[in-house]
Amino acid sequence: MLDEKLLEQYHELLGNEGVHEMYNTFSDNIAGYLDHLQHVVKKRDEAETRRQAHKVKGACRSVGLRQLASQMERLEREEWHWDDADDLLEQWAVELPLHQHQLRRWLHARGI
Repeated sequence: MLDEKLLEQYHELLGNEGVHEMYNTFSDNIAGYLDHLQHVVKKRDEAETRRQAHKVKGACRSVGLRQLASQMERLEREEWHWDDADDLLEQWAVELPLHQHQLRRWLHARGI
């Protein structure tokens, strides 16, 4: 679920404050990114869907949410149908809080 090796590297480079700030930035922005992605999927705008999936993927990778990022990479790069995109986003929105909880537990365990 988490890319702990990457998170450890970030922690070594940025320290507690930097990692905490990185998480806060992610947390502050991910809901808006997801809302926009859901909007462009409803509009059936494939090019913008792929661009927004790329943005969400990068945001997830920046905080070590490897599994969520890989789901967005599928939406960004692979062939899919609109029903698949709808299903993926529905599932992704359900999983996001679970992954964020895991990340917060990891941060808390390190005193961040």
